[in-house]
Amino acid sequence: MGILDNGSHTINGGTNSSSGGGGSSSGPKCFGKRLGKFKTICAVLTLVFGVGSIVCGILVVFFFRDAVDSIIKSELPLRQGSQIAKVWAKPPITPYLKLYFFNVTNHEEFLNGSKPVLEEIGPFTYSESWEKANVTWLDGGNKVEFGQKKTYHFQPDLSTAGEDTKLILPNLPMLSALASVVHLPESEKIIRVALGSMLELLKQESFAELTVREILWGYENKLIQLSRSIFPEGEGYPFDEFGLFKGKNGTVSAFMQTWTGQSNILDVGKVHSWDDETELSFWKNDTGSMCNAIQGTDGSTFHPDIKKDETIHIFNRDLCRSLPLVYQKDVIDGNGIPGYRFIPPNNVFAPPEENPDNECFCLNHEGCNVPRGLFNMSACQFGSPTMMSWPHFLDADPKLLEAVEGLKPDPEKHQFYIDLQPKLGTSLRAQARSQINIQMHKVEDVKPAEGLRDIVFPFVWFSDGIETIDDATTVALLHSAVHTPEKARSALYPAFFVIGAVCILLVVSCVGYNHFGQQVRSEAITPRRTSKMAEENGNSNNGTTGSVEGHYEMKSNGVLASS
Repeated sequence: MGILDNGSHTINGGTNSSSGGGGSSSGPKCFGKRLGKFKTICAVLTLVFGVGSIVCGILVVFFFRDAVDSIIKSELPLRQGSQIAKVWAKPPITPYLKLYFFNVTNHEEFLNGSKPVLEEIGPFTYSESWEKANVTWLDGGNKVEFGQKKTYHFQPDLSTAGEDTKLILPNLPMLSALASVVHLPESEKIIRVALGSMLELLKQESFAELTVREILWGYENKLIQLSRSIFPEGEGYPFDEFGLFKGKNGTVSAFMQTWTGQSNILDVGKVHSWDDETELSFWKNDTGSMCNAIQGTDGSTFHPDIKKDETIHIFNRDLCRSLPLVYQKDVIDGNGIPGYRFIPPNNVFAPPEENPDNECFCLNHEGCNVPRGLFNMSACQFGSPTMMSWPHFLDADPKLLEAVEGLKPDPEKHQFYIDLQPKLGTSLRAQARSQINIQMHKVEDVKPAEGLRDIVFPFVWFSDGIETIDDATTVALLHSAVHTPEKARSALYPAFFVIGAVCILLVVSCVGYNHFGQQVRSEAITPRRTSKMAEENGNSNNGTTGSVEGHYEMKSNGVLASS
């Protein structure tokens, strides 16, 4: 191609000119002009979306969990007709009551001075169905009244033997009668003598052979029938037959009122009154004492957001008191749901010198001077010399264990505990374990009581509760309430951060590229002819002016290009 002597050419977007004519190149256009109005709007929207995503991620990190928890907590109060209230009234669980009796293998030798040898026989297992009967909503829905009905069904396949298994056990009605006269002054000796004569007439002995069915559900005892004819109605034993669970199978003994939590979620399930009484009447009412106070719930529900450093209470009429429970450890139940384990404090059955709060439980000689680890229940058990302890005298005074043979305390087997889901206040597992002991006394002037001595005699221990929640619907709801919010939070905030960061980086990259990136440059190409080239060209054209071919140079940034 021919190139004029004084012409020039530009490359990469320049204009072509010849014969010394000038041309100019328009530089890169600004970002807004290049993208156009529509692209600018898109960039701005992308930037706003990115910033908004990051803000949403921050909000999720700090507020999502609390917002979801607030929604969940709003469903926890008991409301008439709600699903929570239906589950509360008839729990979809199957509790089991397991009883272990201490069969006396040497009762005759014991009466002759030997240490009692006890053989634990059990479990005798009963499945339970729990139902709150005659539910009545009170005070605009702030309180609810009900009667707790438990129905027991013997489970032979889960038991060590049948209900007809015979056992040698202390004669509880006789020992209760003896306890009423043991501390009488010498001036009233005649009363003890009269009681001894009556016991002989009724052919009562210190030990009795009974079946499991009889000792639990009732058997005839002439002492019981006699006491009903002596004591005014309401003061003596209320049944014609004596049995540990007499009148408790499928019946309602009294009504309880609890708070529903509609006004204050922290009060959900708390007991307001029992049998129309807002406090018990068994113990001392000294100023500041709490022994008669009805505290806590009935054990079926607790308030949400349970803390490790708080003391919760369970009220049970059969325990004659409200039982405090303190945090022991974190647990995971069989369904993978996390919880806190609460147990009674170590000093719950300690004497007043160790636990001053127990001083108001001291009503009589035994009440103030029983060994550590025992709780005197006689005041609320019709005067029966009943002492409660943890099974096998767990955490009790070692002297109690030394007095008998056959007991071996083990926290894994004998610890009272309840596992709670702290976020919801729901019971995950529970084993209410306790032992009934009989306070025996040496009683003078009563022939049928010969051989008896002062000793706390183990009678039976039982475990009542649930090992796991086996209702699939309930388990799914618990998992959703406990795990789903955190899983959603863990997925949402990284997604928001990533989306926001990507959007912002895209916008920044585009702006940076168009404003700060290296722009393409245009350089003029100027032909350069050497003398040799001119001479050769002239010779070839015979002195005529023509096109110049072959060689030109471009100098850009100090680099010489030639052709």
